[in-house]
Amino acid sequence: MSQITLHNQTAYIAQYIINKGQQIIARLPGLAPQATLSVPVEHIYEVVATTIVDGNTYTSAPATISGATSFLAQIKQNAQQGTYDFEMVVGPSSKGDELQFQKTTLAPVTFTISENGRALQSIVVTDSFMVQTLQISDTYSIYAVINGVTTDTVTTNNPNATVSAVTDTTDLAPGYFTLVVS
Repeated sequence: MSQITLHNQTAYIAQYIINKGQQIIARLPGLAPQATLSVPVEHIYEVVATTIVDGNTYTSAPATISGATSFLAQIKQNAQQGTYDFEMVVGPSSKGDELQFQKTTLAPVTFTISENGRALQSIVVTDSFMVQTLQISDTYSIYAVINGVTTDTVTTNNPNATVSAVTDTTDLAPGYFTLVVS
């Protein structure tokens, strides 16, 4: 199994955020100084859709996904009960490197992507029948927040990369932090 290894070689706690394409795959709590953590890059996520109709909040049943998927949020008439049902239809994505989100409802729909019960990312779709996409390519983007300062983002196509947070000691940027990919 592929995993990105994170090192914190600074004197401060570092909070790392890892994206796979545009999808956030890890938003980690602080990594202690001189600590190391390995993060798997293949994950299983849960997605739910939420909307508000006539002042009532509707939430779909959750869907479990692990790759390119299409989601359609819709309200259907339930003639037998005289009510409406809000559902999220899940299917294959038309592109192998995208999550695709769309809705048929009048109100905006929020799709929330979670892992282990923690929300990682939300996508709000406001236009009916317009597909909104989230690219999930094999390019990993990583940045960290260290001592209240956000580092520059580094990218790699290596799912087994090592990313180290270091204190920048150059004359131009003393006291700043840099991420180094190896």
